[in-house]
Order: sequence, then C-alpha cells, then structure tokens
Amino acid sequence: MLNYVLLESKVDEYAKQFAQAKPHKYLIIDNFLEPSIAEKAYEFFPKMEEMDTLKNFREYKAQDPDISKFDPIFSEIIFENLQSERLRKILAQITGISNLQADAKLYASGLAQGANGSFLNVHIDNSSHPTEPWYRRLNLLVYLNPHWTEEKGGHLELWSPDMSESVAILPIFNRMLIFATDKQSWHGHRLVNTPDGDTRKSINIYYFTEESPDGTDYYHVTSFRGRKNEVINKVLYPVDNLVRTIGRKMRAKKDEHAVLYERKKND
Repeated sequence: MLNYVLLESKVDEYAKQFAQAKPHKYLIIDNFLEPSIAEKAYEFFPKMEEMDTLKNFREYKAQDPDISKFDPIFSEIIFENLQSERLRKILAQITGISNLQADAKLYASGLAQGANGSFLNVHIDNSSHPTEPWYRRLNLLVYLNPHWTEEKGGHLELWSPDMSESVAILPIFNRMLIFATDKQSWHGHRLVNTPDGDTRKSINIYYFTEESPDGTDYYHVTSFRGRKNEVINKVLYPVDNLVRTIGRKMRAKKDEHAVLYERKKND
C-alpha cells in the first residue's frame, strides 16, 4: 500500500535531506502511496460538506478525525500503514527521532480539505496530546490532488522563527511531506484559489514521543503569527495566543475540548 521499496532503499539519502533542510527539518517524497491506492483514496475522498469545518480569522478548512464516517480505504491507509511499526521505524531512521508513538485517537489529524478561499495562517501546533503524556514531534501529510497547479495556490509554507526565510511546497497528487514539530516549526498554507470547484485534499497524521523535542517540560497552545505584510494579524495574533493560553491553563485538563476518534472494536 505504501511504496516501501522506495522508502527503504533511500533511507540514508532521505535522512541527509531531512537533516540539511531549511528553514527547519522536512522531507518531500513523491509517489508515496502505491498508484492504485492513491487513486482510490482520491476517488472516495469525502465532500467538503461531509466533514467538520473550521472557519475563523485563523483558518478556513475542513478537518475531520472521525474516519469511520468515510470509505474504509482511509482506515486502512492510516491504521495499517501510516501508523504501522514498519513505517515508524523508517521515519525514526530518517528523522533521528526514536520511540515515535502512533495516535489511535487521531488528535488534530485524519482527513483535511480546503475549498476555494480556504487558508491556514502561519502557526506552531499545540505542543501536546490532550489525553496522553506525549509531545508532538512529527507531522506527516499525504496530498491527494491530481489536477493541482501553481495557480490553485494552497502551498504548504515552512517558516524560520524570525519569519525571514520560507519554503513553499505545492500539494500535488501522491506527495508526502514530513516535518519536525517543536517550539519553532512555523508553518501554514496559502489561500486556495479554485473557482473550478476543486479542493485541496490531504491525509494528516501526527507522531508523538514522551520526551519533548528539547528535553524540557513545556506547553503551548496552537499559536499563530502574521507574515511580514499582514499588519493586522501581527497585532491580533499575539493577543489571541495569550488569551487562549491563559484560558487553557485555568482548566484542570488544558485540552479536554479536543475532538478525538474512538475506534470501534470491529474496525
């Protein structure tokens, strides 16, 4: 289902690319899924209106961890392959991050989609899992967009901490991207421009470890910041981040509101 021949034959090459990547560690692998699997996943990808949608001044996208609502191909891809011990071993060799944990509850992950006008502003992800003693360490995205062009936008952007350097990655069909997640892994995606009705589709998965990226105990909410030309966001986001941080810290369980997937016994 995954292109394991490609992955396992190029582990050393991928590890070097990941370690040397800027503005922070990432890796792109094209033709990640077997072609027939990628095509089936695209064919059965749910419509935007069938997914939970987030729409505010930070983001506009559909993000849904409840993959039981959708075709079984997605459970097979995620639970039997993306979360498999075999792939986690490969990812550990590539990234140097050992003891990667797969999240059966699909916190903040699952399927994602963006219609015309969708966006995800620059941010760092919430540092921790809401119910497990885990830190986020690695984000894996598989894009399923066979007709995507530069003009359709939606590029995944990775930014340096001072917002002086970035890389933009086009979310084309059967492209996999992994990047390290920590206190400085600023990222987002550009505005989607698809008046033709096309949507930006992806499978999103996080991996965790019990140890934090820098070995210290820390917590932060998903925190946004403005690009250099986003004057209002540069003022608004620090205030918004602070308010949400204070609100979370006042709770007994900081992230108890999180939407989690409960896998059925017969899955």
